[in-house]
Amino acid sequence: MDAIEGWQGRWMSWRERRLKAWIDALPTAEPGRALALLGQSVRALNATLLDPVTRIALLRHYTLSAADLTAVLARPGSAAVGLATTLHSEMAQGYQMALTPELPADERRMAVAGAISGLAGVLRAAYRGYVPAPPGLWRRIHTLFRAAGAPTLELERLYANVLLMGLSDPYALPEGGVDAVCELIAEVGERAVLSETGGFAIVAEADRAADPAEGEASLYLDTSAVLSELARLRDDIRARRPLPPRLAARVLPDLALRICANLGETWRPGVRPRSLRVRMRGERLVCQGLAGLRRLRADDRFRQDFVDLDRPWDRAQATAVARERGFGLPRVTTWVIRDAGRSGLWLSCQDLEGPPPAPGTWIGVKDPFGGGRWLAATVRWLRRSRPREYAMGVAVLAEAQTEAVLRIAPRRAAFAASPASTPPQQPEAAASAPAGARRPRLALP
Repeated sequence: MDAIEGWQGRWMSWRERRLKAWIDALPTAEPGRALALLGQSVRALNATLLDPVTRIALLRHYTLSAADLTAVLARPGSAAVGLATTLHSEMAQGYQMALTPELPADERRMAVAGAISGLAGVLRAAYRGYVPAPPGLWRRIHTLFRAAGAPTLELERLYANVLLMGLSDPYALPEGGVDAVCELIAEVGERAVLSETGGFAIVAEADRAADPAEGEASLYLDTSAVLSELARLRDDIRARRPLPPRLAARVLPDLALRICANLGETWRPGVRPRSLRVRMRGERLVCQGLAGLRRLRADDRFRQDFVDLDRPWDRAQATAVARERGFGLPRVTTWVIRDAGRSGLWLSCQDLEGPPPAPGTWIGVKDPFGGGRWLAATVRWLRRSRPREYAMGVAVLAEAQTEAVLRIAPRRAAFAASPASTPPQQPEAAASAPAGARRPRLALP
């Protein structure tokens, strides 16, 4: 931070003065529009012929303003994920363009730090939106760090912090968890040490942060001191002792305690069992919303009328019956399963009618040709490859659900099962579909 403040106070050329005035005039009240304008400006800068030192000086102004805008729009599934990814990717590309052989050593390290920060911004945007990071990104980060020559302490700390973020199992964090992880890294990350022995093995040719297994590598990340500080911080939270001011202002104690427990496992070197992903074929029925899931699994008449695979219904007939019985028609669509893990699914859908389920929302998932009830699940990430063609990652929460109501009486309160929510007994279904089974036609609202 001191280096940035000192850089801000230096003499600026006319190009920098004009650029700084333009950035200060951006419509920050509309952060999405400001982010898009910044991305267009950096793209235009990358297409301009400039000497490397001037290019680095101009890009530093973008770096100082991009972090604030992307933090404001940090919501999964929003357009800001794509805008932030584009902006940080363009900034990283600009810094890499400045890495010419004649660039002095100090400016080279500054360009490497800017490029790594830009790629870290791409990673953070992907983690926030629960979308896969671009392929080859970790390989670029490792290559850039080695291109710096003899790195400074600040550059080593930046590289170690990015590695810690990648080792936090970001796609398993709750919404907003990656920002809390970054705040924790700001508190304890300086204790991570790059060494030649022990810790996480960093393989420059591998497209991942680091390998938790003990292996041969030229560089390692030692997290033993970080784990000790993390345990101390966790004890402070449990004892309700005051937290560091920055962390206390940005992260709730309950979330900090939960994430500290997770990081205590993911930042510990050693071989850990990875969740097995099995490629599968077939279809899954998906209903959107908690209300639709409740109706489908609790109302036997509704299930027989609208999810009976041997007796498909026409849209008009289904809508008429739903109107006659006085309830709405839940939105049920058919998705293709790509693979499955211990507690998650990867689903895709072409020609989807209507909006897809948003990340973080409740959905119900069911095998149309198998027995069992609707599974309660939530959408972890969503991406679109083309109009009306989507893919989403689904975390299965439970195979059976029990609704409860809160009854409040004087001096006591208790949860009791809701009798209206008790699902009827389902007839046993065949484990697999008959050979001539047809694809179900599902009514949409």
